[in-house]
Amino acid sequence: MATNLNKGAKALAITINLLPGEHRKKQTDLTWITDRRIVWPTIIFIVAIVAGLFLYAYTLETLSSMEAELQAVRAEVDRQRPLLVKIGELEKSQAIINSKINALKSIQINKKRWVVLFENISSVLPPNMWLMSVSQVGEYNLEMKGTTFDFSEVAEYMVKLEKQSSIAKVSLVTISTTKVSGDEAYSFTLKVELKRDFAEEG
Repeated sequence: MATNLNKGAKALAITINLLPGEHRKKQTDLTWITDRRIVWPTIIFIVAIVAGLFLYAYTLETLSSMEAELQAVRAEVDRQRPLLVKIGELEKSQAIINSKINALKSIQINKKRWVVLFENISSVLPPNMWLMSVSQVGEYNLEMKGTTFDFSEVAEYMVKLEKQSSIAKVSLVTISTTKVSGDEAYSFTLKVELKRDFAEEG
């Protein structure tokens, strides 16, 4: 019984340090290390720093790669620039050549049209009549001035002209008497309207 009381008394014994403060041995309290309020925020902070560093490194690598690609593209553009300039010059030359070709084609078409037109005008010219001038006064209009010794030939010539493939209409503008080598003659002016489809086909 006494032994049990001694054990109980030893278990309940309280240790009191009576040494002065400057001679006491200080004990370090490390219990805060295992405190969840400290541990989890610390872990999250460390993870955030690591993630930020990884993102920063990835961004730098991406920017470096894009910069290298940009430099390569610029170098290729500089290398191809003379070729692009040459292509531009060739395109300009081609445009000039094409315009000259079209102009030549237009001249050939107009030449054919005028040849046919003058054939139509001259083929029905009466024997006592001659033309003094033929002028183009509009896109589809001509003015013809001539002289004849026979008044009736003017009307005859107008009728024959209107039957030609290139002419749509003929009208008398003026007619007057004149002298040719002392003989009486007639000077006249005709307005000739060309057929539009004939002008287009040429």
